[in-house]
Amino acid sequence: MKAKTIVPLVLGLGVGFFAVKMGIDLVKKAQGAQGSERVVFVSAKTIEVATKITDSMLTTTKVPETLIPPNAFTEEKALVGRVSGMTIAPGVPITASMLAPPGAEPGLAAIIPKGHRAVAVSVNEESAVGGFILPGAHVDVSTVDEKTRTSKLILTDVEVGAVGQSLSEVGSDGKTTRITKSVTLFLEPHEVQTLHAHSGKGRIRLAMRGASGDTESSWSKILANAMASAPRAAPAPKARPKLRLAPPRVVEVVRGSETQTLVFDPSGRLQNPAVEAARRAAANYPSNPTSTNNPATMPPEAIE
Repeated sequence: MKAKTIVPLVLGLGVGFFAVKMGIDLVKKAQGAQGSERVVFVSAKTIEVATKITDSMLTTTKVPETLIPPNAFTEEKALVGRVSGMTIAPGVPITASMLAPPGAEPGLAAIIPKGHRAVAVSVNEESAVGGFILPGAHVDVSTVDEKTRTSKLILTDVEVGAVGQSLSEVGSDGKTTRITKSVTLFLEPHEVQTLHAHSGKGRIRLAMRGASGDTESSWSKILANAMASAPRAAPAPKARPKLRLAPPRVVEVVRGSETQTLVFDPSGRLQNPAVEAARRAAANYPSNPTSTNNPATMPPEAIE
């Protein structure tokens, strides 16, 4: 074998051994970083929502301490008897966020959100979107008046809590559709009043929303709720029209080297009593008393 062939082969083998050694060292470091393992309780089978957990639904597995999910259960007595707040798949470590509050009883009451009420509405295949509405879906609620053939949207972005008497997202037969006669909605108190006020004005119909949501409709709901709950301001009192008075008339009377100022109100009366006395004194003015230039005999409107 030629030297030109041997040298590249030796170099390749050396690089390969170095890469293998580096990989082994990395694996050992990762195993050492994980530290010791602890026992964590996981679901042994599918646990349906709003179900009381028993020991037969649980199993254990060892998980490195650095990989244990926050609020995971490591003791069986702290988990048995609690109620699931969601559907838990098999083999999933159970955490506190998956459960209803401590003391909750199994059933619908365990999953009603805080500040909401559960209200059932009658539906059929047409009004329930052909049976594709499942628990956890979000819908818009409308009323349809068959006489006038008009529709009115009364609620938006409402969460479905149950379909019929089922709280699960999947039926016992594994199908994703079911035809029922009722759908239970989670509503806020003011939304309950809105639904009851319109229940006798037409047939209830549901429109299912997409998983991506609708920002515009969500903001419309927030705005509508704020307007419904905000107190109405009292109407502002009407401003009284202001009376526009005519300005007073000021007349200056010159008698030789003396000047007198006369102020008359809009009705022609002299406003200053002192000036009124001066006017009476002007009646003895030595000029012709019948002269039209005598201010004592001139009407107020003639004196400019």
